[in-house]
Amino acid sequence: MSTRTSAVLWDIDGTLLRAAGTGVRTFSIALEIVTGLAFPDTAIDMGGRTDPDIASLVLAALGIDDDAVLTRVLAEVEAAYALLEHEFRPLTVAKPGVADALDRLQQQGAVQTIVSGNLQSVARRKVAAVGLDTHIRFELGGYGSDHRVRSELVRTSMNRITAGGHAVDLDRVWVVGDTPRDLQCARETGVRCALVATGTHTFEELAGLGADATFTDLADTESFLDLVLAD
Repeated sequence: MSTRTSAVLWDIDGTLLRAAGTGVRTFSIALEIVTGLAFPDTAIDMGGRTDPDIASLVLAALGIDDDAVLTRVLAEVEAAYALLEHEFRPLTVAKPGVADALDRLQQQGAVQTIVSGNLQSVARRKVAAVGLDTHIRFELGGYGSDHRVRSELVRTSMNRITAGGHAVDLDRVWVVGDTPRDLQCARETGVRCALVATGTHTFEELAGLGADATFTDLADTESFLDLVLAD
């Protein structure tokens, strides 16, 4: 029997945690293995993008447009993260209030999963590194390994949630993220969005975007829960 509840689709980097430097390092290793080239000096806007999108931008900066190369780079990114997981754990830090928010949402019966541009294996490793994986239904999420387009990850997650027996009204589905792209994917899929200024964007930058709510961080857990769990 299905039950009606809230669903929270958590972004990872900048929202749940900070994994300092791990993205550039794994991509650098992957590029060296696959192409023999170094990570480009040109600035790459990685915030809120999927790993396939990032890989495509990185390769384009190096003058490479080849789907086979892109696929190999992503495979090596996964392998590099698995190999260096023991080094990355000390560099990975949970954001304020998220552990309490996860616990409290679990107590209230909310479905919690991940919608992140990270490849699924990398997403699992990052979240586990800070002990935030207990209440996350990873199998219901949407990942960069599912699709290159961020909004498609929300659709993928919603399909998995429904297939898992959870009937969730769209107005009770929340994307929680830290970039304008998190808001964009929520709007494109008709779900709600809460932004937190715990990534690279300031509160003022995010507050002007028109999200359903914007928080400095999730230390004020009560306000966040009142929003997400409201009837």
